[in-house]
Amino acid sequence: MTLLEDEPVVVPDPDDAVQTPLPEDLLAPGDIEVTLDDGEPRCETCGTALAAGEDWCLTCGAATQAPRRSPGLRAVALAGSLALVLAGGAVAASYAALNDDPPAQSVKVVTLAKLTPAPATVEQTSTVPDTPAPEPLPIDTTPITPITPVVPVTPTPTPTTTPTTTTTTTQAAPKPGTVPILVGLAAGSLYDPSARATASGTPSRALDGDPNTSWFATTPAGGDMNVGFVMDLEDPVAVLKLRLLTRTPGFSLQVFGANGEKAPAAADSSDWKRLGEVGSVDGDAPEGSAPSSPPVEGDKAGDNEMILPLDDDGTQTYRWVMLWVTTPPAAGTTVRFNEIRLYS
Repeated sequence: MTLLEDEPVVVPDPDDAVQTPLPEDLLAPGDIEVTLDDGEPRCETCGTALAAGEDWCLTCGAATQAPRRSPGLRAVALAGSLALVLAGGAVAASYAALNDDPPAQSVKVVTLAKLTPAPATVEQTSTVPDTPAPEPLPIDTTPITPITPVVPVTPTPTPTTTPTTTTTTTQAAPKPGTVPILVGLAAGSLYDPSARATASGTPSRALDGDPNTSWFATTPAGGDMNVGFVMDLEDPVAVLKLRLLTRTPGFSLQVFGANGEKAPAAADSSDWKRLGEVGSVDGDAPEGSAPSSPPVEGDKAGDNEMILPLDDDGTQTYRWVMLWVTTPPAAGTTVRFNEIRLYS
């Protein structure tokens, strides 16, 4: 008898009748499950009893469990689709996280009031008998005057002074004719109303304080010289003495004083006041001629100096002072003034 692979084999119940075993060549391993009536698992190939959890038959070496089936194409496709869906979702979420700005966070400040627990009320038992409350004192409504702050004053140390003894020295007034009169270098000039001088020198050389320099004037021979040297003192002053340094002795000299904006134009003008006169200055008079005026007392011939006190009491002041030469020197027709000095 031939069995189909898909047709099951029915084994009669042993209690019903005695069954005849099937030939071994008609059964294939895995086609039927042989179960004995003792209830223990057995090998499907050789029927040997199997222990619990035994995967291989120790008698024939056959597998005791049916082989596991490989997953089909539908399961593989389903798993792949699910993986693609998950990957797409992850990409979308990453893109959204990179492009969306995080929402602004608002900070809410909550101020918590600090609760001060109320002081515990302590009941005190007083044994003092009740007395009436005293009457309230009257309220002073007088306005308060602000107090001005007092600035401390730093005491100033009193300097220690040493008493000094002041000695008053009374200087005697200078004698008349001893105070020099300041005459500027540009104050002198040639005085020649009649144009007698044929030559003259620099007037400042008679006022520069150097006795080695001199002013000179030369006139033609014969007669009086009639030339002079005039000085502008600018501020009128009393003139009491003349000191003249010269190296041309023997001439005669007259001294005049005047005021005004300009010196008088002529030597014989009434605006000139004669202050003094001297003859034979620093020398003797020429032989055979008498000087127009005598020499001054104390004038020594050849010492190159002549001091002439002027006839004035000091009450008159003058701006212009002139030295007028009349008689020429003992030798020649040139007169020289090395230095002219005036005193008040």
